[in-house]
Amino acid sequence: MLAAWCALLTAGGELAMRAAQKLILHRYIYLSREIVWMTPLADVLLFVTVAAVLSLIALAAPRVGSLRVAASVFAAIGAMSILTLQPWMTWWAMLALAIGFGYQVGVIASRREVLVTRIVRLSLPVLLGAVMLAGVAQRLLRSRTEHAVATQAPAPPRGTPNVLVIVWDAVRAQNLSVYGYSRPTTPVLSALAATGVAFDQAIATAPYTLPTHASLFTGMWPHQFRASWEHPLDTSMPTLAEALGSRGYRTGAFSANHILVTWEYGLLRGFSRAQDFVLSRGELARSSGLIKWGMEFDFVRRALRWYDVPGRRSAPDIRASFLEWADADTTRPFFAFLNVYDAHDPYLPPAPYDTMFAPPGIGAAEHQRAKANSIAVRRQLSRADISRQIDLYDGAIAYADQDLGKLVASLKQRGILDNTLLVVLGDHGESFGEHGVHTHGNDVFAEAIHVPMVFVMPGKVPAGVRVTGVTSVRDIPATIAELLGVAGAGWPLQGTSLSRFWGTDTLARARGDTVLSEVDYLPRGGEAWFPVRRGNVRSLLAWPYQVITVKDSTELFDRAVDPGEQNDLARSPAHAVVRDSLTAALKRWRQDAVKAKL
Repeated sequence: MLAAWCALLTAGGELAMRAAQKLILHRYIYLSREIVWMTPLADVLLFVTVAAVLSLIALAAPRVGSLRVAASVFAAIGAMSILTLQPWMTWWAMLALAIGFGYQVGVIASRREVLVTRIVRLSLPVLLGAVMLAGVAQRLLRSRTEHAVATQAPAPPRGTPNVLVIVWDAVRAQNLSVYGYSRPTTPVLSALAATGVAFDQAIATAPYTLPTHASLFTGMWPHQFRASWEHPLDTSMPTLAEALGSRGYRTGAFSANHILVTWEYGLLRGFSRAQDFVLSRGELARSSGLIKWGMEFDFVRRALRWYDVPGRRSAPDIRASFLEWADADTTRPFFAFLNVYDAHDPYLPPAPYDTMFAPPGIGAAEHQRAKANSIAVRRQLSRADISRQIDLYDGAIAYADQDLGKLVASLKQRGILDNTLLVVLGDHGESFGEHGVHTHGNDVFAEAIHVPMVFVMPGKVPAGVRVTGVTSVRDIPATIAELLGVAGAGWPLQGTSLSRFWGTDTLARARGDTVLSEVDYLPRGGEAWFPVRRGNVRSLLAWPYQVITVKDSTELFDRAVDPGEQNDLARSPAHAVVRDSLTAALKRWRQDAVKAKL
């Protein structure tokens, strides 16, 4: 009883701290909105486990079972749980304060044992009831909100096409067999591309999730909206979900990225079903401040051999949630968005995909080392170790691809595939040291922004077409609007339909657009050597040339002859005109955007 009581008090303190962080300090908490009951449940399980251990020890050492010891231990754990939620204190200072607090509580409790016991017995049912009431209220409010959004407009005519947008998070085009990669990573996507249009030079608007998803949902360039690590997507412009929802579509979002594609960053605005977090052992563990803090230490994860992100949702889980939602109401067409996170770091695909591309003869110890390196600082790894990370990355892509095949088969079995516009794309790429940079979000070289993009819709999208020219994911909303027949004066989103590239204009198909990619200066966080720590990073790509600017430096690459961007032409006299014209165009683009905002 004492353990449960202390756990609920601790949970109350954690929730108060989370609320202050969110509402007063405007900081992100990166947790489910259902922490109102998940945090108390997680803390109760933690404290009761500790109580069980103390009870077992007390069988041999009775003094351990005293109220003083129990109260001291529980108070120290509770204090530590709450202290871990602030960012400025070192772990040893937190531990010292927690132990001191626990000791004092134990002394006081031992002197007031009768009073403490009475308070616990009387207030424990009240605390439990409050938690249950908060959980029920939160669920009812969410259900009511979903219903209100889902019924905001009359249903469109029967036979109106569905829309399914699938984002493979952190998947770069150069590692996909559909684009010529030597490993068979995407046989399913290759088969889909043969029935639709594949874009060979699709470019993300930014090298990380938030701004690219914001472009996907608004049709705008990143500098036209406010969405960054420090700010959610602002509400000044409508989203694709809102635009289609106002036309009678059921809208559902199913996200495995519980860092950026969540309720906190505004990307799920307009979806009647916005499923970012679900109840799981990992998510429950993350709801406890102390457990979440402990799992952030690499040595803890290595000791437990648990390298994955706690609570990470797999592609099959996302698929199952979407299909359950799609089956629940077939009276309206749906617009569904799926974020698939399996190829995002850490790269830990399940068997047999974890060894699918491993070198011949790799042993269990070496395989375990590769999995452990998934949480290592990649810049410190050898080229051989990085190569093994690429093996795992490719295996994760293959895993996501085969699950895509299962999803397509399920839609076909339900008889709705032929009436569904299917879009598969990547939101950004991934770096493995090609330019001295690893992971993503730090630069705009090809490996960070060149992504897959495939459109499939029988009767509307031609089969077997390859668009070799440069295109931007920013134009996806406009393309969807045209294919659905809702484009026009009333369509609220920006961009130009990509259908112009699969028409008869072969020159346009070969050259494509002039496209922008950008990521703003990161004043803190990350490594000091990140390009984005030097200033705003901008890229303008007009085939075959790409100009990249960071603060006062400029780089120029000819992507046609140098796809790996290893030969900087910025200082070449023969390319001075190209460099200056692209740099000037990039500067005008930015200046026009600033004037528009003013």
